[in-house]
Formats: sequence, structure tokens, C-alpha cells
Amino acid sequence: MITDIQKTRNDSLEDTRYETIFNLAKADEYFFYNIIKKVSFPDTLADEIFHYVKLTSNMPWTSFAHQVYGDQNLWWLICILNNIQNPIHNPKLGQAYKVIDPEYISQILAEINLQS
Repeated sequence: MITDIQKTRNDSLEDTRYETIFNLAKADEYFFYNIIKKVSFPDTLADEIFHYVKLTSNMPWTSFAHQVYGDQNLWWLICILNNIQNPIHNPKLGQAYKVIDPEYISQILAEINLQS
């Protein structure tokens, strides 16, 4: 039997990590993340909270997130915002990606965590 233990994460994880948005669940003696939750952004995101970044060199999503936010753990935020279904494939060179302005990141992460 699967039991939702109403805990969102191990407190030692950084708030910017993707895992922090999922509740922990338990089946028998095994703990796992309940990945049913989905994060999405409205199509009509206010223009003042994002901008576009054009990729000028090849890099993985983690490096792109570090370049934009100074935190590689926010790779998932860029992928979700740009409807990237498979983050195994690196961002495309020369393509412009929508990114949330760094000043709004803590507010958006707090809102996502409230929805947990």
C-alpha cells in the first residue's frame, strides 16, 4: 500500500532542486517521490518577469541554468518554461529560450512549494 507521508523533501536539499516540488510517499519500507505533480506556467506570463536568452555556445541545461541564475539546479525551470519534454537533449545552439528574471525566482519557487 502506498502512503503519502505529507513531507515534501529531505530538509538537506536545496530549495532550487527539482525534487523539492514532489511529496514523499512510502510503500512498505521504501520511500520515493510521488511524481504525479506537474508544474506549468500560464501562456500569458507577464512580460516584466521574463526575458529571452539566445544560446551562443553548446552546453547542457545545468550549465545554461548556472549561466542565467548562478545555480545549476534550476535547469528544470528553464525546461518547463520552454515546454522541453526531454531534457536529455541539450539546448539548441542559436535558439532563444525564455527565462524568468532572477529577481522573481524566489517568489516563483515559493509559489510552487505552496502548491505542494
